[in-house]
Amino acid sequence: MSILKDMFAALKGAGNEMGEAIIDANAVRILEQEIREAEEAINKARQSLTKLKGTEISMKRELNSLNTDISDYETKALEALNQGNEELALKVAERIAEHETDREDKSGEYEKLSAEVSKINTMIKNRNKVIQKNKRELEKVKTIRELQKTTSSISTNFAATGSSANRVSKALERVKKKQAKWKDTMEAGDWMAEEGDVDDLNKELKEAGIGANSVTGNSILDRLKAKQGASA
Repeated sequence: MSILKDMFAALKGAGNEMGEAIIDANAVRILEQEIREAEEAINKARQSLTKLKGTEISMKRELNSLNTDISDYETKALEALNQGNEELALKVAERIAEHETDREDKSGEYEKLSAEVSKINTMIKNRNKVIQKNKRELEKVKTIRELQKTTSSISTNFAATGSSANRVSKALERVKKKQAKWKDTMEAGDWMAEEGDVDDLNKELKEAGIGANSVTGNSILDRLKAKQGASA
């Protein structure tokens, strides 16, 4: 990671909290840049590997062709020998020798190239795994950072609106009290209305002579006379 190394090198001599603060503040951006550079390097390496793999495939095809030619010439050399034409058989044998020499040289090159292709391919795969892991870690860091920002924002808003929220809470309590008082008044009004209905009913019954039990002087005198008669 060249950018990160350069920044650490630039701040290494300082060795103070400000240097660390600069790195921490830009850590996500630096890591994002490092990952982009690593991915670009991997893409270039893959392009080069593709070319090497193409060369490997071509060399394999040439080797297969040489093996086919050698086998074909061996068959022809045997036919020449069977015909007693040793001179022709020798010419064919010399051609076979040329092909075998060429095959041996190309086989060595092919084996080295194939091993190199396999090695580079393994390196690219391993490096890509590291990049993917770093990308996942970076996403975690970014998620936590956003969560920290959100939490901090909420805390700040709570602190800033604390007194306002308190005033609103008190206002709501006053409204509730007024509503409760209004309900009490309404209930008292209903009770008075019911009482008024009872008084009107009693008045109508009294006027009709129903249930009347009024006390008068005459009624008391009659009661006393009744008692006098009972005691005589």
